[in-house]
Amino acid sequence: MRPRTLLGSFFLLACVTPAFADEAKPAPPAPDAPPNEAPAKAAPSPDAAPAKPKEGEAEAQAAPSPVIEVSVLGRSDDALQKVPGSGTLIGAKEIRRAMPAETGEILRRVPGLVVRPEEGLGLRLNVGMRGLDPTRSRQVLILEDGMPVAINPYGEPDLYYSTPVERIRAVEVVKGSGSILFGPQTIGGVVNFLTALPPDKPEWSLEAQAGQRNYFKLSGLYGGTAGDARYVLQFTRKQGDGFRDIEFHATDFMGKVAFPTSARGEATFKIAVYDEFSRSTYVGLTRHMFELDPRTPSIAPHDGFNVRRYDASLMHEYRFSEATRLRTFLYGYITDRDWRRQNYDREAKPDVTYERIVGDPTVSGAAIYFRNTSMVRDRDYQVLGIEPRVEHRFETGRVRHTITAGARAHIETADRKQFQGDIVNTAAGNLETREHHRTFALAGYIQDRLAFRDDLLVTPGVRVEYAANLRSVDRTAETGTSKDVTNRGTSDSLAVMPGIGMVYGTPKLNFFGGVHVGYAPPRVSAAILPGGQDAQLDAEESTNYEIGMRLARPKWIRAEVTGFVMSFRNQIVTGTEANGQQSELANGGRTLHRGAEAQVTVGLGQALSLPLTIDLTGRYTFSVATFRGGPFDGNRLPYAPLHTASATLDVEHRIGIGGQVAWSYLSDQFADEYNTVLVDPTGRIGVVPAYHLVDVALRYRHAKTGLGALLTVKNALDQVFVATRLPDGIQTGGFRQINVGLRWDHR
Repeated sequence: MRPRTLLGSFFLLACVTPAFADEAKPAPPAPDAPPNEAPAKAAPSPDAAPAKPKEGEAEAQAAPSPVIEVSVLGRSDDALQKVPGSGTLIGAKEIRRAMPAETGEILRRVPGLVVRPEEGLGLRLNVGMRGLDPTRSRQVLILEDGMPVAINPYGEPDLYYSTPVERIRAVEVVKGSGSILFGPQTIGGVVNFLTALPPDKPEWSLEAQAGQRNYFKLSGLYGGTAGDARYVLQFTRKQGDGFRDIEFHATDFMGKVAFPTSARGEATFKIAVYDEFSRSTYVGLTRHMFELDPRTPSIAPHDGFNVRRYDASLMHEYRFSEATRLRTFLYGYITDRDWRRQNYDREAKPDVTYERIVGDPTVSGAAIYFRNTSMVRDRDYQVLGIEPRVEHRFETGRVRHTITAGARAHIETADRKQFQGDIVNTAAGNLETREHHRTFALAGYIQDRLAFRDDLLVTPGVRVEYAANLRSVDRTAETGTSKDVTNRGTSDSLAVMPGIGMVYGTPKLNFFGGVHVGYAPPRVSAAILPGGQDAQLDAEESTNYEIGMRLARPKWIRAEVTGFVMSFRNQIVTGTEANGQQSELANGGRTLHRGAEAQVTVGLGQALSLPLTIDLTGRYTFSVATFRGGPFDGNRLPYAPLHTASATLDVEHRIGIGGQVAWSYLSDQFADEYNTVLVDPTGRIGVVPAYHLVDVALRYRHAKTGLGALLTVKNALDQVFVATRLPDGIQTGGFRQINVGLRWDHR
């Protein structure tokens, strides 16, 4: 493997991160610290005057400081009351109860989010928000402990890698004007996956699962202390034959250490390695294949997908005083992605001898003609960034201010190579194309939360993003022949994103609203043509509005209702050519998204004073996303369902036995901007019918020994459906998977 210059730069910067000295106040704890789920004492409100310690609290205040991490919602019990917009927190308890097999199961529990299955394994996360295209989650900002997850956040914001579900402790989602604190994308919202925290006493867990299709998973976690430092180590290995014979195996390791750097400073250092192989493929079933047998195994068994990722981050906090603190976040990661795909044609060519033909060759477009050659797409991505952020509280008259301001310097590179192999299962081949991308970005932001009264918060803010792109093409394929070239091109973009939000009320009942400018920079490969010319592909820009209400009264009920409008001046869409072939990203022009979303949780066991927990949660989103003007005026956007709904019923007894039933629904969708209803022979165009999913989970834990057992039935209905017509044909979902497992933990 070649030297990693950006990662080397990361460790150099980590070594020179300053440490300061003096006395400090401990930071408040993060939500639902694992694996023990006892809630920590809530932090005082940043808008309130600091309370004096009571007699006998000296020892408690001398306890180890909570671990420093990046949170998008805040960490106090009333954090949602201060968020200038809609927000959702899925805590450790809810995730433990669900026993999810993949990350999409968690995100389906967030109103406004749409999760589109692909290969059925959850290895590639496709999530959209309020009518935005879910493809590769490119229009939603996905973070892990505050660090970007996309392979190149500015130049290629695709999720060919996503956080393994076993790492996830909690999930934070912000969709309103509060998202301008994070970037570069602010058009949809922010999803932040929080991972395990180093504990202040020894803890460990070990879990093994086995199930249908030779599925097996082994996962372990150990955490403890060494002097003043605390640490946690986590390991997961899972493998199986997969749905449709798309076999896979994945290995994941993560380690964190938290340590004091001075009396006023703490730091958290994290490293992680992820390695995966799967038989994932772009090509799906044709209409005829699906109608004949929707459970048909993968028609491209020679395809192979490899991804390996290394990431590291360092978070340092220094508290100048009770009112002022500085956080510095340093992050870097490398993603290597290789995808071998067997070459194929949709129509037979007379001069080609095919390795095999799948489908009905008597109907145009109903068969796929596989060649005895392959294409290997080799991609290497590197990302490095540093972001200092300061928070300061002060008063002007009777108004209390909480100012958050920060800046970020970010550099990312991509080396993209394509090889043409002479056989279907080659790992090499002849170099066909090669190019290099680089983006240097600077960002700055400031937000002031103004507390005019205890029940009235107004939060104006602004974010500025600048990105300079370079595309360097060294080898290209023209008219079937590869040749060396020296094509260079540059482009840049600048955006100013103001926003303002308001919250009126208390944590028990409050009303909120806001407006902000959404922005997403154009990707390098689309903004600069292979010849070096500027493609004049506009950035995505929108104006986003929200208004809503939160209720937490009485104590056994939680509810939130939000209305939203997103007006795009230009939205980048996945185009479709007249022959049904998916094209590259293109300017989609003006679009309008409007709708409402709601969620309510009722603690029936608590309300009825029953000796067991019975929690019922319902969620619903209505979203209309349409083109405005142009040739598709009034048409719905591709993969933007009108209705999504979900519900969960969870029951748990104090003896340690519990169970959950989860249901989700997605209404029909169009696969193209023409809103074609009839399915074409290739299966790539036509309506995507509505479908339901039902998951069942049973669990037991013996409190004294920590021993437990579990049973999960995912997709219990076993009704196979069309999950998507992307990337190139029908990808099916809905296969039932039954797993059993044992777990042993010590808290």
